[in-house]
Amino acid sequence: MAAAAVTGQRPETAAAEEASRPQWAPPDHCQAQAAAGLGDGEDAPVRPLCKPRGICSRAYFLVLMVFVHLYLGNVLALLLFVHYSNGDESSDPGPQHRAQGPGPEPTLGPLTRLEGIKVGHERKVQLVTDRDHFIRTLSLKPLLFEIPGFLTDEECRLIIHLAQMKGLQRSQILPTEEYEEAMSTMQVSQLDLFRLLDQNRDGHLQLREVLAQTRLGNGWWMTPESIQEMYAAIKADPDGDGVLSLQEFSNMDLRDFHKYMRNHKAESSELVRNSHHTWLYQGEGAHHVMRAIRQRVLRLTRLSPEIVELSEPLQVVRYGEGGHYHAHVDSGPVYPETICSHTKLVANESVPFETSCRQVSPNWGLPSILRPGTPMTQAQPCTVGVPLGMGPGDHWVIPVSPWEHPQLGTCSVAPLPYSYMTVLFYLNNVTGGGETVFPVADNRTYDEMSLIQDDVDLRDTRRHCDKGNLRVKPRQGTAVFWYNYLPDGQGWVGDVDDYSLHGGCLVTRGTKWIANNWINVDPSRARQALFQQEMARLAREGGTDSQPEWALDRAYRDARVEL
Repeated sequence: MAAAAVTGQRPETAAAEEASRPQWAPPDHCQAQAAAGLGDGEDAPVRPLCKPRGICSRAYFLVLMVFVHLYLGNVLALLLFVHYSNGDESSDPGPQHRAQGPGPEPTLGPLTRLEGIKVGHERKVQLVTDRDHFIRTLSLKPLLFEIPGFLTDEECRLIIHLAQMKGLQRSQILPTEEYEEAMSTMQVSQLDLFRLLDQNRDGHLQLREVLAQTRLGNGWWMTPESIQEMYAAIKADPDGDGVLSLQEFSNMDLRDFHKYMRNHKAESSELVRNSHHTWLYQGEGAHHVMRAIRQRVLRLTRLSPEIVELSEPLQVVRYGEGGHYHAHVDSGPVYPETICSHTKLVANESVPFETSCRQVSPNWGLPSILRPGTPMTQAQPCTVGVPLGMGPGDHWVIPVSPWEHPQLGTCSVAPLPYSYMTVLFYLNNVTGGGETVFPVADNRTYDEMSLIQDDVDLRDTRRHCDKGNLRVKPRQGTAVFWYNYLPDGQGWVGDVDDYSLHGGCLVTRGTKWIANNWINVDPSRARQALFQQEMARLAREGGTDSQPEWALDRAYRDARVEL
């Protein structure tokens, strides 16, 4: 009422004007400021109304859009400048530009590894279009699986026939004539050799210590009886107790030892391996059944096609009656001093030792502790590749199939090579014996010295195959496969799986035919990637014609065999 009296208006009129004010009208405190200091009857000066302070006003929006357009225009102009100023170099770098630095190194994804779940676990897979297969877990250490009916009976008979057409050769570990030369390359004193063999450090060499570390001569399988026979021949053990002291070992003349090994003519039953084998090519241009089997292995392992296709050919092995293969591993420990020869050439690396990444070294008979790092001289590395020339000192290029080349030898000094996986096929039913034994499968622990206890050598497949933890009976068409390495935690090759120790039991009746696919992987992930990249480049440039004649089994490509 007081405000109405000051303006001379009635209360109803004031209320109506208040209600008709716009929504942005100034609040009461603005009016109070405008009327401050005015007396009765004085006219208030004209003052601007209080304006809203929101950021969505038209003027603010226009200013903002101007700045956005200026910023985008500057960015676009910079991109156009860079494109046109470097256009020539990016489209055709030229030799000088390409030589300034290497491009990004190729990388590979993780290696696929099937899960075992538990012993006896089965899973269904489709490896061919017209039928299903079942994979059964046989053990977890090593990770071992069985697939019945992986090959048809017709495929098994065809493989045997192709192998017979090709011709089989005796499987040898270390030729006798090469043994003395190989031993002469060692520069290890007798004292150092004694210390290496003396595993328990008690100053004496027991028979089992010698057995655990040595496979000597031309692939001769040593037994307690054969070692004592050798001691007696070279007069190394005067008291005949089978134990050598440091003094007795030092008094032994190694030349007598070499002479004994050279003159000893081992029977086939005394060899590490008593069998015959050959290799069948599976790459482009091979027999269509061989190609189909490789593709089936590719689907089974779930590895990349590059790894499977660049692995070695199919090995076919025949064990006659009395044939055997003492327990061994299909691959060796990963040493930084050793490199696969099939990947070394593209990686441009130099190391003391190189290996073919599967092919067994002739020096496998040397003590297993004499690995890279042990001083050796005159080592002849395994040279694998397509020759550019045939004379001494000629250079070699990318390998294709070294197992088929008659002029390529094997490594003189190298550990067992790197085989990530083994896929073994049984090609016939064996009348008696011939099982594949895994002596320490699913053991709680592994100790090499525990393999020999109380004159029982679990690696001896002629005498003690029945004492192994797991034996797989050969059945025609069945395949078994296992991993020779543990994972490294980063999807690549880790340490060798000692539990993958396996062998072929003595064939007591009939003949045993098997085939092997070894999947080769370089322990260096970067080196494997470079190798695959280079092989892909060669394939793009030359295709199948770039492979030499010796790499292809062209004679069997169109063979049709009545089975």
